[in-house]
Amino acid sequence: MVEARVVLLEELAANAWPAAIVQHVDGWRLRFNGGVTRRANSVLPIADGGRYSLDEKTRLAERFYAERGVPCRFQVADATAPPGLDACLANRGYAREAPTAVLTAELSVVTAETTLRPGLSVDTSAAMTDDWTRAYDEANGFSGPDAERRRDIMRRVPVPAAYALARIDGETVAVGWAAVERAWAGVFGMTTRVACRRRGAGRAVLRALAERARAGGARRMYLQVMADNVAARALYEGEGFQPEYGYHYRTLAHTVTQAA
Repeated sequence: MVEARVVLLEELAANAWPAAIVQHVDGWRLRFNGGVTRRANSVLPIADGGRYSLDEKTRLAERFYAERGVPCRFQVADATAPPGLDACLANRGYAREAPTAVLTAELSVVTAETTLRPGLSVDTSAAMTDDWTRAYDEANGFSGPDAERRRDIMRRVPVPAAYALARIDGETVAVGWAAVERAWAGVFGMTTRVACRRRGAGRAVLRALAERARAGGARRMYLQVMADNVAARALYEGEGFQPEYGYHYRTLAHTVTQAA
């Protein structure tokens, strides 16, 4: 049951952050989007078709990324398939990176408190607005091709989405967005400007997204947070989120050279 829930959440998260190129290989998803995020440029191994050995599938994955001139990377969650994958990758020289916690909550808990501080307001919409995009880029320091690739990913999201933007006394301070699928709302892009943190804006964005998702039929929320981000975890756990499982990445230290 636990493994089935991990597989479901990873499937939902993959749908909510869709890479430009996805090749399915015997249950694995080989994703490529061009140097933006680890998630959109990694193998998602949450199923095993059983037609190839682990070594054969790993070599196919390495070839896929080599053909695109980048090192092979795997997203290794608690329900990876097959179970010995992580140890196999370590033995092949893959470095462990970016341990991440996946947290979940019941929407009824997240939306229980909706009172905003004086001067704080939140707008939500079903599509990215110019104001939201500008605030998202500025808060994260995104610009040029990097920013455009991220917007391309969000434009490809195949499920209903909601975008929230918080202001304090009219000044944009925080953003976030959510994708709703199969009664779950995945929260992404939660960012508050450094100078405006600890003023309730992040909580307001999260609650606004929860309200919107609940109106769209969702009952639960999930999000990912870096395992060592103590402040963010405290915020989310204060809103009712609990640890569900974890994942990390394994990245090959070099690009595999292809034979002529």
